[in-house]
Amino acid sequence: MSQEDLSFDLCAVSTLSRIESGKQVPGRKLAEALFSRMGLLMPNLGLPMTKADYERANLEFTMTGMAATSNYEYKDLLERYKTCGGELDILEKQFYEFFLAIYETHHKAPAEQVKERLENALRISVKGYVSGALPKVNFMTKTELMILNNIAREEERLGNTEKAIEFMEFLKAYFESGKVEEEEMAKNYPVILFNLAEWKIDIGDFRSVEEIAERGIQVCVKYGKLTYFPFHLFYKGYALAKHDKKEEGRLYINDAFRIFERQGKHENVLQGAKVVNKEFGFVFPEE
Repeated sequence: MSQEDLSFDLCAVSTLSRIESGKQVPGRKLAEALFSRMGLLMPNLGLPMTKADYERANLEFTMTGMAATSNYEYKDLLERYKTCGGELDILEKQFYEFFLAIYETHHKAPAEQVKERLENALRISVKGYVSGALPKVNFMTKTELMILNNIAREEERLGNTEKAIEFMEFLKAYFESGKVEEEEMAKNYPVILFNLAEWKIDIGDFRSVEEIAERGIQVCVKYGKLTYFPFHLFYKGYALAKHDKKEEGRLYINDAFRIFERQGKHENVLQGAKVVNKEFGFVFPEE
């Protein structure tokens, strides 16, 4: 990995050289981004922090945790993040714009508005990014990857399913390249596979759905991610049934419904049953 790849649009190569030689101490967000580009979690470096740095780090942790549990009522925390100290540095601004875009998505803001905010957030650390295009960089931070994931979701909201799939396939390939650390793989790779399988169903590419869902099943088992496990079982069963393997597909779908019920997600069972009962003549839910 070259210094140019690592520092690309994050800092000057000369700055990175000074950091590597111990002549300069990086800020918290820059250190985090550099380790993320290397596919590593940032160790406890004991970096000096101001009171504002410390408060913003805690607010990031809180808001990230809220979003992970689908709680998007963090607008007051986000405003505190913006105003608790001096000016935001460029990577703090990126975090702010990214989380504001997520907030707007879940509070019914127009997809075009959210997409523009996400693209502007990405341009903070990928300055040459062109709207609608895949980024031309060799290594990305976890924030950049998640911004791309959300750009894909907004493209799908706008009805641009093929474009959304193009972004998601880029992310799938990146996550499979060995450039992402294990904790990030466990957290986000199952989601990427979930989105990709869902959108491939929308365009009728059921052969790909079968392969993606099987990969999703394996990944969920490997990392113990049960949230998306039944969805991948359902998609695998649906794709099999579409390929005239109805009995095998029915077994996968039935397993998915059983797990949904154990997770207390009866609504997912009712919605899924309505689709497969009508399309394949199945009788679900089974007793």
